[in-house]
Amino acid sequence: MGVRGQTVLITGASGFLGRAVVADILGRGNHVRALVRSLQPGALGKDAETVALDLAAASPAQLAGVLTGVDVVVHLASALSGDWAVQERDTLEATRRLTRAMAQCPTPPRLVLASSMSVYGADAGLEGKVIDEETPLETDPSGRDSYARAKLAQERIAQEAGLGLTILRPGAILGPGRVMNAHLGIWIGPLLILLEKRGEVPLVALADCARAFGLAVTGVGAGGVYNILGDACPTRAGFVAVLRRGGWPRFVAPLGWRGLYGLARMLAPLGPRLPGLLRPATLRARMMPVRYCNARAKTGLGWRPEQTFETAMRQALEVGS
Repeated sequence: MGVRGQTVLITGASGFLGRAVVADILGRGNHVRALVRSLQPGALGKDAETVALDLAAASPAQLAGVLTGVDVVVHLASALSGDWAVQERDTLEATRRLTRAMAQCPTPPRLVLASSMSVYGADAGLEGKVIDEETPLETDPSGRDSYARAKLAQERIAQEAGLGLTILRPGAILGPGRVMNAHLGIWIGPLLILLEKRGEVPLVALADCARAFGLAVTGVGAGGVYNILGDACPTRAGFVAVLRRGGWPRFVAPLGWRGLYGLARMLAPLGPRLPGLLRPATLRARMMPVRYCNARAKTGLGWRPEQTFETAMRQALEVGS
């Protein structure tokens, strides 16, 4: 049954994933202290204790107060987009301040960190292979987009904090109104330039993802690293076919990513000034055809995805229409 009746601090609680995690952890009989940047009355219901605080600017005293009596911290807060300055502030500085404060607690809480599948390496030798938790992480973050670089650095900060730590690496989260995916290609209005048809799209349904965090809070699988992905992730061609049945994108133009890769290599000297898909390592990481494995989460966390891709996609498209 796991531990019940814990006090769980959830950062990023008002976000897309955060709201679902709050609901799941409350449903397990825990007390939730939901950390948000600004108070939004009623956004998280009446059962969660909501605290407004900007982690990246919080003082040690403020964080000590927020952490009082907390057993587990679920750290979801991070920047999902933006340049390196945004990532440095909202992902890395926020994590540094939080983990330092946690380590100073008389009994430090356990940390459950939301990372990302983007931390894995993009070596050409991985093409056609299965990505699992034994796959090497990116060894040259400088060539990757700012989000991937920040997630790699965030994992290191958490690992060096000396806390009880569980890392979950979700794929792209598919949920109400959210169906777009960076692993397909370039979106220009109603047009999708599809850069690869082969290879799987790393997806997980929102409710399934939230349940993985709920299980990690109980202490099951403590200390592990887990990929959180649905069963039978769709190919890119399969994803687009289902997406088009929902009426969007209206137009799809296939364009092999290898041709763009040649251009990206020519432009490589421009470095950080290039958009993500014009950086060779980022383009390869997003478009290289690979497959994904979620077996460790099943054995270590006792987690199994309950929603099929088709069901999750249908629900997402219904809400988004």
